[in-house]
This record gives sequence, C-alpha cells and structure tokens, in this order.
Amino acid sequence: MTFNSSTYINFVSEDAAARERLFIQYLGSRDDFDIIIVGSGIGGGVLADALAERFGSQQRILVLEAGSFLYPTHVYNFCRFPNFKLAQHFGCDTFWQAGNNTTQNYIGEKPQLNFGGRSVFWSGLIPTVQDWELDYFPDAVRQDLASGLLEQAGTIMNESRSMGKTAQDVVDRLNQSPLADDFFIEETPRALHQPYLEADGTPKEQFFTEPTGVFNTAELLINQVGLTPGVSQGNGPGLHLLVNHFVEDVQNHNSHLEVFARDTQTGEARIFKAGKVILAAGSIESPKLLRRSSMYSSLPQNVQQLVGRGLTDHPTTSEITTFATNIGDVPLNADDHAKIVFYSLGKRDANNQIRYPFNVEMNINHEYWHLRDNDPEEIGPPPMGAGARIDIKFSFGNCLDENNEIKAAPPFGYVPEVVFRNQSWADYLSSSRFPALAGWQKNTGDVWNVLNQVTGQIFGQFSNNGQTAQPFGQYGQGGKGFGWGTVHHAAGSLRMPYRPQLDASFAASSVVNEDLRVVGTDRLYVCDMSVMPISSTANPVRTLVALALRLSQHL
Repeated sequence: MTFNSSTYINFVSEDAAARERLFIQYLGSRDDFDIIIVGSGIGGGVLADALAERFGSQQRILVLEAGSFLYPTHVYNFCRFPNFKLAQHFGCDTFWQAGNNTTQNYIGEKPQLNFGGRSVFWSGLIPTVQDWELDYFPDAVRQDLASGLLEQAGTIMNESRSMGKTAQDVVDRLNQSPLADDFFIEETPRALHQPYLEADGTPKEQFFTEPTGVFNTAELLINQVGLTPGVSQGNGPGLHLLVNHFVEDVQNHNSHLEVFARDTQTGEARIFKAGKVILAAGSIESPKLLRRSSMYSSLPQNVQQLVGRGLTDHPTTSEITTFATNIGDVPLNADDHAKIVFYSLGKRDANNQIRYPFNVEMNINHEYWHLRDNDPEEIGPPPMGAGARIDIKFSFGNCLDENNEIKAAPPFGYVPEVVFRNQSWADYLSSSRFPALAGWQKNTGDVWNVLNQVTGQIFGQFSNNGQTAQPFGQYGQGGKGFGWGTVHHAAGSLRMPYRPQLDASFAASSVVNEDLRVVGTDRLYVCDMSVMPISSTANPVRTLVALALRLSQHL
C-alpha cells in the first residue's frame, strides 16, 4: 500500500519475502549514525559501498530508501520480458506540468523509487565522458576524473570490452576509415554479470565473456551487508539498510543533522541523527527534498535561486537503419552482434565551433545482445533483410537549461511540478541548446545536413550484397527526428560549479561546491545526477560512479 493518497502513481511499498530472504533491515535501537545516505541508486549505492569498505569497521552508515526491494535480480535476467515494460509499470508517473500544452513540457519514463534506483533498470552500458566535455567540469573535479577515477569506475562496474571477434573486426575496419579523424571508435563497454565471475574477476565460462549488463547497486549493497537473514543488525558500526522510508526533512542542529523519515507502509515517523547527510535521491527528488527541508531558508539567496533549476538531459535522434552483408572482408550475418560507440574528439572548425558535438551509437543486430535473448531454445526475431541489421542514432550533449525547473512540492505534499521543455523540438535545440554546447550557429536544416553527412560516411563503410549500404525507410529530417524528452539521464538541478556555455567562464554561483557539499552548509552533500554541470553525450553512469568514489575519499 502507499503511504499517502497524494503520492506517486505506481509507487510500490511492500516488504516482500524476497527481501526477507536476502537481507535484514536495520533493527538496532540507536538513531545516531556517522553518515546517512538518502537514496540507493547509482550515486548513493556506490557511495555507500565505498564508505563501508573504507570506514565500515569504525563508523555507522545508514542508507534510507523510499522504495521497496522489488526484484531479487536485475530486470535483464527476465527472459523475454523487456525492462522498459517493468520501468513503465513501476515508474512513479505523477508529475504536474506547467500550462495546458503537455507536449511542450513533457517527461517520459518517470524515475523509479525502489531499492537500487534506476540501476535496476539500467542496460549496463558504461561509455565514458570525453576530454572536450570535461571542460565543463571545474578544474579539480576534471583532473580527478581524468587521472584515474573514470577508469576505477569501470572496474567497480566489472567493465568488459568485447562481444567477440566480429565486433572487434568491425571496430578495426571503422578505425581504418576517415571517420577516425573525428571520432574515437570502440566497442561500448558493458557491465559483466557478477555471479559468473571467478574470485579474481575472470569469467568462469566462455559464454559469459559476453557482457550482459546486469550490475546494479541493489546487488552491490546486499553483498556488502552480507546474506544474513534472521540475524539482527545490531547497534555497532558498519553499513545498515532501511527501505520503505521516505525522507521528508533534513534539519540542522549545529553539532549534527537530523533526518525526518516516514515509513511508507505504516505512516510512522522516525528521526535519525548524523554527522553528515548525503542526498542521492535523483535529479527530481533531491532538489525537491532540499527545497522543502528546514535547511533551505538558511541557504544563501543565490543558492536558493538555483535549487531545482537547470534540469537537462542529452537529446538523441531516432534510429536510422540499414542492412549489410559485410564491411570490407568481414562478413556480417543475422546472428552477429555488437554495440559500438563513435566518441566525438571535439575538434573545432575554422569558426571555433565544435564540429561534431555528439556521439554516434551503433547496434548490430541489437536484439541479440540482451541477456534475455540469449536463450538457445528461443528463436530470435526474424531478420528484416539480408545479412545484419545495423542501427545508428546520434546523442548530443546539453548544457544546463535555465528554463527547466523542479518546483517546490505543495505544503505537506510529495509531488512537485516539473517544468521541462520537450527536447524533441529541433528548432529549440538549434536556436538554444546547440549554440550553448558547441557554439553552433546553424539553423535546423543545417543540423540535419550534418547528421545526414555523418550517416552517409558510416553506412558507406558497409556493403549489402555488393552495393553500398543505404538507409532503410525514411531518411533525412523525417527519419531522424529527436525523441521525446526523458528523465533517463536528467542532470543539473543541484549543479556544481559550471560553464553556462562553450568557452564561458565558470559561473559565480552553484548549489554544491567541487566536493559536492551544499554551499552554505558544512554537513550536507549531494551525490546523484543533479550535481552534473552538463549532460554528457554518453550515458553518464560512469561519471556518476567516479564522482561517488571521489566523494567517498573526501568524506
């Protein structure tokens, strides 16, 4: 049952038998902790795990999660049951939108509130932010990310780099083409399924060298706590977990902070004390909590004005499809598969504009690289043409958008109004977002021309029965529209120091400093996508893991 009739649609609050079998909740009588983390997703989960490794024998660490333990495994382990269907079913899809035109302020795929957060629904792709995008991060953060933390983040997520020889051969051929002058081309790193690893991290069987993308922080935290059903977590040090507890307020009491949480099943309130508190509830929930907290009124005025503002994500185009029987001397068949990323090198043109402020994501027979489609007794989807099916899409970075905002929830309410400009409007992107990101002074037609040119370059490397591969179906602007705005990779609503646009100086004000501490406080931190100074062209999960590791070192 839900804890309040005004809360989120599809919000699940239950204490399932699966949770009872896998881990025990905190049952201790003490309400004091050294560190409390609000949220168990990628940011909060990795941070909690890292802190437990560092301080678990000396300090008391508590993770508070509003949602329930929904699954005993990652959703990618559900054969023939797509994870987006689960995300839609368990998504919290109650958000007020400004105005009557819901197509202008639209958010699809609402954030999930459950143990493990969105990581439970994550595809396991762990590409990396590039040097030209790191220019948008403050100096100290940029240096730490580039000098080892991004690499360490890949290790944490059990990064695996290859789907086999065909994928490697395709990448080699692409890197021999002129595309390599503007793009760094490689297989997209994916998380490797943890239960199939030896103690030293090597796969047990050859089959499982295929990355399956099932790393998630629910498993990470359960492994950290230990599988001890029926054994009460006492009052000593270590990591402690408490699900089904929605945090409603954070108060400052000079020597400590107090966290006011409510049991979503019983409605019972409970107050916890901590030396430090980290908000890791996500780009919508964390700014809402900070704005409604008792600490908000004591924040500097310039910080208050930025709380909840700037929300952005990275616009992506629709997929463009072709069919190919080979690339050079490498044959391609319907049962080959690869996931390849073309990272922009961020090179500039004569006008000092970034030539290609986007990455290109390529799938070869993408139906086959899902774990659920690796069932040998199942027949995969029929091929739509000879050889292999190849899909590409373009993914742009995006600077913070001051027109977007997570507004305050109503008094005693839980659901905020979210003003989020639909990124599918190409005219808006070309007139506002792309100039900020890349210095582009291009109209919408110019933008499509660039994308069509790169599409032709990529497909031109492939052949289909002796002919150059051509786009299948619609092409040009009509076949390459930008998808709906989403909150899959929303960022920036509690920003760190940032550049408002390409080559600009860093703005004077931010919500958190370089160490992710909320400006104007000395005990309150943020560790989720809301702190990002830009929404990167690549999936940002590796960057967030690196920031969580960096914060664990600082704390």
